[in-house]
Amino acid sequence: MEDFEIVGRIIRDYPDALSERKKLQALFLDFFPQDRLKRNTLLMVYDDGIVNEMKGLAQMDRMVMHRFVKSVEQGYGIRSKNAESAVLTWAQAMGLLPDHGSSGAGCSVQEKVLAEEESVKEWTAVESDSLYEYEEMSWGIRILRYMDFDESVVVIPNVIEGKKVIAVWNHAFKGCSGIEKIIVSEGIEILGNGAFLNCKGLREVELPGTLKRIGTTDPAGCPAILGGMTKFDGAFEYTALESIKVPDRVKYIGEHAFAGCGELKKVTLPRELKEIQKNAFRWCRSLEEVVFPQELEVIRLSAFEGCESMSTIELPEGVKSIEEGAFAGCRNLQSIYIPDSVTEIGGGKGSGFLQTFGEPEERREEFTILCNAGSYAMRYARAQQIRCAPRMYG
Repeated sequence: MEDFEIVGRIIRDYPDALSERKKLQALFLDFFPQDRLKRNTLLMVYDDGIVNEMKGLAQMDRMVMHRFVKSVEQGYGIRSKNAESAVLTWAQAMGLLPDHGSSGAGCSVQEKVLAEEESVKEWTAVESDSLYEYEEMSWGIRILRYMDFDESVVVIPNVIEGKKVIAVWNHAFKGCSGIEKIIVSEGIEILGNGAFLNCKGLREVELPGTLKRIGTTDPAGCPAILGGMTKFDGAFEYTALESIKVPDRVKYIGEHAFAGCGELKKVTLPRELKEIQKNAFRWCRSLEEVVFPQELEVIRLSAFEGCESMSTIELPEGVKSIEEGAFAGCRNLQSIYIPDSVTEIGGGKGSGFLQTFGEPEERREEFTILCNAGSYAMRYARAQQIRCAPRMYG
């Protein structure tokens, strides 16, 4: 049986699998037990929101196909042929390619649409007189280093010497303390680890709607600590940002992304973000308001540790896990609403000594967990001797 026939059978026989990632992952493990690469790439297409977008299509043309392939290739850093194979499998399984995606005469989908792609204007070209060190990849240019003197406002171009800029790579602007505002041009999709690390004068950033990732899984240039573990530098770690609205296309925000941003007061996260990575907002001492995404499932280790200006938190329905230290050191936190969907508080891969909401002496005396009777949150509160109360609906 062909791969697309297997995926088609899953869609037909287990329709709820497309709305429940864990079930889909388990089914892929059952049907492709020996092929980890295939399982992972198929899940990447799903996680990137492409499968959901495919549901609304009657048929898929070459340009749409190529856009999906590029999205997976660039967003997850995998080889083009693997991304193309996974997208084709889903498209065939959902009946969007009547000829089952035959590319004919050994010609790939990407090669077929190359001429068409050149004629499509996805965004307005923005070039720059500033100096950059850059590297040309198969999918576009990534900026490696800003080589010019600091200006108060820097516009990062989406075109350099006629070629598209896709990424601002690891540590590209590290230590540029004189920059106060950065405008990232439309068309750029990735901001690497430590891209703006220690830009201590950076108070404002405009992010493009095309952005997909803040931080990567590439450890290049990030320090090894604690016996070999890698500490991924945050893209905006130790900057002076005062507020940030992350575009809705962003599916991944890396570890330490905004850690140490002492002036940050308000954060709006993208609607479909599923995980807040560890230490993402650690020691953001001025942080008062977080607009959490409705699709959020996990808050990782120490994600908001030391955010001592937060007073109330309302987690969205659907959150499943709050790891240890997630809200430790939030000394002024008065209440947090924890929905019934949460079934784990305090898990994770930390030392095991860090309380999720800090030590008793760190908390306000009136700190309260708001929850429903009989919920896991209530049982946790009782076990930890934390006050709990019903949520009051306005």
